[in-house]
Amino acid sequence: MESQDQSGGSGMRRFQRQLTLLWSAIAILTLALSAAVAWIATASAPAVLTAERLEIVEPDGSLAIVLANSQRPTAATINGEVLMEGQEEERLGIPSIILFDGKGDEVGGMLFGVRETPGGYRATRHFSLDAHEQDQTVVLMHYQSPNGSESGLRVSDRPVHSISEAFAQLGLSVGASREQLQVAMGALPEAGREARLRELFGGTPRAFLGSTSAGEATLTLRDGEGRPRIVIEAPRDEDPAIRILDEEGATVLRLPEP
Repeated sequence: MESQDQSGGSGMRRFQRQLTLLWSAIAILTLALSAAVAWIATASAPAVLTAERLEIVEPDGSLAIVLANSQRPTAATINGEVLMEGQEEERLGIPSIILFDGKGDEVGGMLFGVRETPGGYRATRHFSLDAHEQDQTVVLMHYQSPNGSESGLRVSDRPVHSISEAFAQLGLSVGASREQLQVAMGALPEAGREARLRELFGGTPRAFLGSTSAGEATLTLRDGEGRPRIVIEAPRDEDPAIRILDEEGATVLRLPEP
């Protein structure tokens, strides 16, 4: 009886040792697996991400932001359709960050680059915001060329209707080429062409704050027809002035008086 008790006790101790070894192995395996996962996670998160074009999309795949180098630009879209044929080619050579509203419309973005021309370089630093289903209304920019530079903030009016409606009024559909658009605009009666195009596309300048290529710092406010009405100017070498203009551009008030 005693030998059976000893045999049973020995078996129990052996089972306990095996169970202890098993739990130790599981613990070591768990620690090793955790360390491996942590190493993989760290190794798969690069400190620098290199790409020629990066698209951030909405859950349904609609574009939200596109970051592109000078050779992989994106085109403007409206209702998810490319607004104008050949726009990618027009934007070649300029790196960009283009913004979308998550519903298929481009709503502005940034352009920054340098282009070589026969007369020298042309540098562009441009940030714009568009009206809903329309073109630029606010532009913060710096343009530079051998002839000088212009920097500032521009504000323009746009119609409340969509650009696609303006295209339709000209007998075009979204996706037409720039050449087709030029032909359609040129076919409008010359007498009222400018007014009709302003009605269709807007773009009437309303305000500018910045410096001109002539070296003049200025604030210009324009009426609904785009005519300068209030000008605050500080020329590079002359005295500053405030001018109020009539509809014909004649000065009706100047401070200080000449």
